[in-house]
Amino acid sequence: MATIDITLTSSPSLNLPDSPFTDTTLTLSPSLFNTSSSPSSAVVTQQTPLDLDAATANQLVLLFHDVNLREEVVDQLIKKRDTCENLALLLWNTFNVAYILLQEVTVVYRKLSPSKLSPRESTRACKALALFQVMANYPETRRGLIEARIPYYFYPFLKTNGNDDQPLEYLRLTSLGVLGSLTTFDDPYGSDVLTFFMESQVVPLCLGCMDLGDELSSMVATLMVMKMLMQEAGMTYCCASAHRFYSIVQVLYRVVEKLSEKPCLLHLKYVIRCYLSYSVVLKFVCSCDASRRQVPPQLFDNTFKGILRVSSYAFFLYTYL
Repeated sequence: MATIDITLTSSPSLNLPDSPFTDTTLTLSPSLFNTSSSPSSAVVTQQTPLDLDAATANQLVLLFHDVNLREEVVDQLIKKRDTCENLALLLWNTFNVAYILLQEVTVVYRKLSPSKLSPRESTRACKALALFQVMANYPETRRGLIEARIPYYFYPFLKTNGNDDQPLEYLRLTSLGVLGSLTTFDDPYGSDVLTFFMESQVVPLCLGCMDLGDELSSMVATLMVMKMLMQEAGMTYCCASAHRFYSIVQVLYRVVEKLSEKPCLLHLKYVIRCYLSYSVVLKFVCSCDASRRQVPPQLFDNTFKGILRVSSYAFFLYTYL
């Protein structure tokens, strides 16, 4: 059986190599799937094609280092994300896997501006991001992602000029999905995640997606801003300066105008919840009439009557302002 020659990283807790130029290509034997210890049995399995459909998650992560199998391995692991309870820990704690997934994501950087992404390249990067989302959904690995500053690598996909093609838009939406999974602020590490987002200036990127992204990207970005505004520290951050405060208000205003043309109840509820969080601040910084002018008239007239009906959201917004 072929031997595995690897160099241990100096930071085993992050499971990343010392250098981004480390060779991560290993030769693994198909005998990994063989339970027999017989040498002759190992020789036979080396001549047998790997059945990745039958492989366990533990076996699949060991095959990440095989460039020829990597894409299929990622596909198989994505299939197991709902059935393998320890997949997040397995991905994070297996040497070099997080680094290899980052390579799958960052390899498309050079094709972002101007966008030259092919659908296949976008799909492959999105699949790697999907495995990062598995880690983002688990408390322990969520903390590891934040401590390693992994989300920084996803920020380039959030920048938009409103004229991006579909492959880039898919990448943006998937990246927002990963970041959205991190915004679980009520768990033990929630304050660390919120602090990271505030320090890394994710709010302006989300505002850009809300303003210029497509419908789904705009909705997920709105959800992230809403969750931050619902935290005291997040609200303080968003109101720290007049420029930051009114930038958010103006983007919310434009989102409502877009929704008036193509309504979406869930997206509208996220926007209204943002206004509800902001309503206390609005009453302090300007008069009642002035604060109401910061809210689009579509939320007070019959524009959304067909989907909101007598929604408590709209009623509370009207009476509170």
